[in-house]
Amino acid sequence: METICTVLGWDLPHIQTIQLYETLPSTNDFAKAQIRAGSAHGTVIWALEQTAGRGRRGRPWFSDNTSLTFSIIWRFPDYTKTGLLPLALGLGIARELQAYSSAIKVKWPNDLWVGRHKLGGILCESIKTPQGVWVVAGVGINVNRSQGQVQLPRASLEECCGYPLARFEVLSRALKGANDCLAQLWAGELDLREGFGLYGNFLNRPICLISSGEERLATAREVLPDGSLLVEAVGGLLEAVFPEEVSLRFPEEEASSKQGESDKNRCDKAH
Repeated sequence: METICTVLGWDLPHIQTIQLYETLPSTNDFAKAQIRAGSAHGTVIWALEQTAGRGRRGRPWFSDNTSLTFSIIWRFPDYTKTGLLPLALGLGIARELQAYSSAIKVKWPNDLWVGRHKLGGILCESIKTPQGVWVVAGVGINVNRSQGQVQLPRASLEECCGYPLARFEVLSRALKGANDCLAQLWAGELDLREGFGLYGNFLNRPICLISSGEERLATAREVLPDGSLLVEAVGGLLEAVFPEEVSLRFPEEEASSKQGESDKNRCDKAH
C-alpha cells in the first residue's frame, strides 16, 4: 500500500479531501481502487510523480516533477450527465487558469492548449458499485518547463506567465474550476455553446477529424448541448460528431505528428 505523504481537508462542496502521494503509477487507477475501498465523494488523489499516466485512447501522458497530476472522485446519481463532465471540466479549469494567461484555451472535447501546443489533458472514467455510479476525473497540467524528453511539443504555465509556479497554487485554482463546473452541470446551468465560444480554440477554423484510421477535413462550427461538435464538411454538409467517435486535430498538428513518425521510422531503420 502506498504511503500517504499528507491528507488535507478542503472546504468546497465537491472537493472535500486531498490525499497527497509521492509516487503513483496512475492516479486514475489508484482512485478507482480507492472507490472500491470506500473513498467518499470529493476525494482528490494527487501524486507528485506519476509513472504510468495515460490520456484518451490509452495514449501515454508524460509526467515528471514539473507537472501537476491528480484525480477527483465524484459520485453521480446515474449516468445521465456523466458524458458531459469531461467538457464541463475542461471549461471550468481553463476559466480558472486564465489568471495566468488569456491564451489558455480548450480544444474539443477537453484538452488544454496554449497557441499551437498542448498544456494539459483530462481523462474521465466511470465505474459502478453497489453504492452507485462513480466518476474518476483525471487531470494533467504542465506547470513548469521540463528538462525531460517529450515526444510532442508542449506548453507550460511557466512559459505563459514568465516565471515558475508552485504546483499547489495551480492545484488550488484547478480544483476551484472543477468544483464550480460540477455544480453548474448538476444545476443544469452548463452552457457549452457559450463556454466554448469564450474558451475554445477550434471554432470556425479548419480541423482534421480522425476516425477508424481515416482522416477528413472539415470546419468546426458549434458545440451542441449534448456535447457533440457540429462540423461543416468540405462540400457544405453539416454533421454532428461525438468525442468517442473521432479525434480532432488541427492540420498543422497532424502534419507535425506525421513528420515525427517519419523521423522515428528513419531512426529505427538506421539502427
